[in-house]
Amino acid sequence: MIVALLETDPQGSLQLWRGLRRRRWPCVFPLGSGELAPWLARHRHLFDLAVVDTPAHDGKTIAEAVKATDLALIVTQPTMLATSVAMRLRGLFLEHDIPFAILLSQTPPTLSARLAQWIDNHRLLGTVVQGQLAYRFAYQDAIAVGLGVVQYEPEGRAAAEVQIVTDWILRRLEIINEP
Repeated sequence: MIVALLETDPQGSLQLWRGLRRRRWPCVFPLGSGELAPWLARHRHLFDLAVVDTPAHDGKTIAEAVKATDLALIVTQPTMLATSVAMRLRGLFLEHDIPFAILLSQTPPTLSARLAQWIDNHRLLGTVVQGQLAYRFAYQDAIAVGLGVVQYEPEGRAAAEVQIVTDWILRRLEIINEP
């Protein structure tokens, strides 16, 4: 599968990570506000999947990005502040009839009563991605050496989490049809 990573976030996290890599793929394309839709129109045929990283608090850039997507992910943490941002994004997506799902990240590594309650609360907001991305050092360690966590620690728990989330997304987008 050929994946394009599109960076619309001025923070530049994807570009930093890409700069640390010693491999050709995946490609990271930095795009300014207003460039996403034209870029996708010109290049969509070159990729099986495009993932767009947006700034968390820039409604204009987020709105532009989600209008050009098949699925928007609200990546959030199990905290009150993050949930308030997720609720604002949910409202934006509902207003524009954008399909979305909620992905919990930086969760505790074990399922506790508190985490189960957060998952249930987020289900009230909309579809929750199967699987969560727990707070694990493997994610930061992989980024520091320019790798994905599956490349860095293929048999680790973080890699298993990423695989579960990736499979869910690909099934949701009907890129794979496996149960």
